[in-house]
Amino acid sequence: MVIHSIVSLSDIFYNSGESEYGYTAETRPIQDGWLEISEQGGEKRIRRLISTNPALYLDKRYLPFTSIK
Repeated sequence: MVIHSIVSLSDIFYNSGESEYGYTAETRPIQDGWLEISEQGGEKRIRRLISTNPALYLDKRYLPFTSIK
């Protein structure tokens, strides 16, 4: 994936750690995109998918709130 922007990637994919909602978020790269993972109560779940590939949004492995190991 290519992003053409004058804004740095650290500003686009800002990860503040502990949020006001009580979960910790991290961003992990996958093929053709990124997954935002949240950890709440010791369990890691997919919070959102960031990709320009529409086929990834139909892939059941990347559904929001899916538990991951």
